[in-house]
Amino acid sequence: MEYTRTVPRHLVHRHAVAEVFLTDYRIESDSAYQVAVQLPVSHRIFDVSSEQHDPLGVAEAFRQAVVLLCHTRYEIPLHYKFLMETFSFEMLDALDVQPVAEPLSFSMTADNLTHRDGAVSGVEVSGILREGNRHVARCKAVARGVSPEGYRRIRQGREDHRPSRRILPSGTAVVGSERVGRLTDGDVLISTDPARHTMFCTPDPRNHSLFDHPVDHIPGMILFEAARQAVRFHIGNPATKIASLSAVFPRFTEWETPCEVSTTLLDASGHVHRVRFTQDLETTAELELTVADQL
Repeated sequence: MEYTRTVPRHLVHRHAVAEVFLTDYRIESDSAYQVAVQLPVSHRIFDVSSEQHDPLGVAEAFRQAVVLLCHTRYEIPLHYKFLMETFSFEMLDALDVQPVAEPLSFSMTADNLTHRDGAVSGVEVSGILREGNRHVARCKAVARGVSPEGYRRIRQGREDHRPSRRILPSGTAVVGSERVGRLTDGDVLISTDPARHTMFCTPDPRNHSLFDHPVDHIPGMILFEAARQAVRFHIGNPATKIASLSAVFPRFTEWETPCEVSTTLLDASGHVHRVRFTQDLETTAELELTVADQL
């Protein structure tokens, strides 16, 4: 496979070429695929300051690979929206940033296809990220494509909502960037209400590293970063790294409704946390994160 240029940006639903992390793909059989990956060595959101690639950058590369696969192999139309119903990844080994690195690639398999009107509408995809012959991460997602008409029915009038600024619930303030491992307040995705000790998910839609095109809801990848920041803030360690993550998305996370973020420690070791996003007392996303000092 080639690593000299990216795949076309529209195949991974990105507007900026700089945000495309895939360079090539190969279909090996009806259900097996290879996807070439080139992670950024510097990125505003996907932190490589530790000299290791950010696991959330791996997650974004896999998200792109799933979308690419759905378009190129299963012919889901380019103008369809993609909904991730579940998503998980686990780092298996350190992935160092190197001047001359071994090539990265996903070995991917697809199962449990769903169909609508005779065409593929959904798929479960698993992937192993390899650096040369070394396995460094495994990922899994269930995704489905939705037609514009179907999306309008699902969104019920919210499909054109485009916020122009960060929306903060009354009495809240954005958390200091140094407390969640960010360089600027514009990259901070959570705010707090000091009186109630409540966290909220409050990303800034003007941050083009987070949103390289307008979206009508807060996407899953943004929730992943918000969850990481919430755990960092909760435990008081802005350098906390993610070793694994699993997520379900029962509802859309809306821009205009206050979104509370709660964190719960699930094990005595202090490594496993549940992060829940709720709006109007309904869970919109639930994540389980395992953190590690180093991988």
